[in-house]
Amino acid sequence: MDIQQPPQKIDEDNIFIKIPCFFTGRLVLDTDRERIRQKLGKFLVYEKGYRIDDFQLDREIRLEANNEKIISYVDLVVRINDKSLMILRGGPGSVITREAGTLAAARLLEEDYIVPWAVQANLFDASVLDVKKKKSIGYGWDAIPARFELIKMTSDWPPPKLPEKRIPLERQILYSYDTHG
Repeated sequence: MDIQQPPQKIDEDNIFIKIPCFFTGRLVLDTDRERIRQKLGKFLVYEKGYRIDDFQLDREIRLEANNEKIISYVDLVVRINDKSLMILRGGPGSVITREAGTLAAARLLEEDYIVPWAVQANLFDASVLDVKKKKSIGYGWDAIPARFELIKMTSDWPPPKLPEKRIPLERQILYSYDTHG
């Protein structure tokens, strides 16, 4: 007679590697996305003049497509004077192939306006995006604007609101990128 043992509960706190978060000091799972966020944070603060309190982490965008609901995350949002000026999303692989998903996230994040600037980054490269024009304005981490440059680049406020007819399309784009890579 074969006696099966009950399944053992896995202690996830002990089997997954965790690293300290640059922004909060708490331990977070060591994933590709998190490594990129941590590297970006240090770079933006130490090299580009941003302040830790300029950032919001893991802003959610709730999506529904094909009868499925998902939550898409924006890794970092740069908020200065209560205005979302730039989003940053990280992921492994080509930054160019992820640009459309990042543009869609920037267009959907705020209800009253599109976030004017976006960055798609991996550990070694970045694409800086003009969200209104839906195109890249530079590649490489050094192309990411410094804090004072970002403020100058967004002096024409407020940015336009996303037209209602574009919302379903942008949601579908973001859904596709975040569920199919």
